[in-house]
Amino acid sequence: MKAAMIDRTGGPDVLRIGQIDEPETGPDDIRIRVAAAAVNPVDLKTRSGFLPIGLSFPTVLGWDVAGVISETGSSVTGFAPGDRVVGMIAQPVRGHGTYAESVTAPASLFAPAPTGIPLTDSAALPLAGLTALQLLDKLALPDGSAVLVTGAAGAVGRIVVQLLRSGGHDVDGLARASDAGELPLLGAGRMFTTVAGLPEASYAAVVDTAGIAASIRSVRDGGRFIAIDDNEQPAATRGITPRKSYVAESGEQLAVLTAAVSDKQLDVAVGRRYPLEEAATAHKDFGAGGMRGKVLLIP
Repeated sequence: MKAAMIDRTGGPDVLRIGQIDEPETGPDDIRIRVAAAAVNPVDLKTRSGFLPIGLSFPTVLGWDVAGVISETGSSVTGFAPGDRVVGMIAQPVRGHGTYAESVTAPASLFAPAPTGIPLTDSAALPLAGLTALQLLDKLALPDGSAVLVTGAAGAVGRIVVQLLRSGGHDVDGLARASDAGELPLLGAGRMFTTVAGLPEASYAAVVDTAGIAASIRSVRDGGRFIAIDDNEQPAATRGITPRKSYVAESGEQLAVLTAAVSDKQLDVAVGRRYPLEEAATAHKDFGAGGMRGKVLLIP
């Protein structure tokens, strides 16, 4: 099958298209024909060598995937060939990713694709959605909390905003001035465009999706600060102990998110689409910054 892979770490140009053998489908696995894979920051960090991961080359990148089941393992229940599904595969752990025509992985990593949106667009949901859902579970905020979300118009931030609002919380956002019209549509209240403009000690929690450690100044004494970025985290202060949240595979939690999309309670944003053969260009453009919505690769 065709796949986008790397033989060494480096710039976008190390991505190449080649043929690889499809892995065997184990008893607990499903195989899907890929409709789309999404490009995430972790893919760029893996490709560049930024992350200290012991890669076995050639390596197929990619975490997010949407597609149609073509084969199920002998022990799989709940899925059948022809089903439309989405999944998140922790590529460094599994040893293979989703930038390919076909993906084989444990059925427990997948959920039914949401209805009401194109199957390709569903690939924008898994990693960002699971990151958002899991970090909010860790926060365990009291009802009606006031929360600031940095990077509120980004892939993870916009889902955090929507989940917080659906949970009855008051949400403000820190984002670029160019995103001013986006946040109210997601349910956010006030919008800030600079750290200097943030109110001090005003929020029960700050959810930092943009790597802005200085935003801790907006947390009330004894409040909560949680981040997802690889940037250096702020030091503990005023009874606030910063936490870092790492995403974990979970088809069960992903099903909660896909149901919310189907019920139009959660929106996912898709940006540019590239043929799989243009994976290197997609990485280059994504790495240059300024994009909004998930970048998709279409086999």
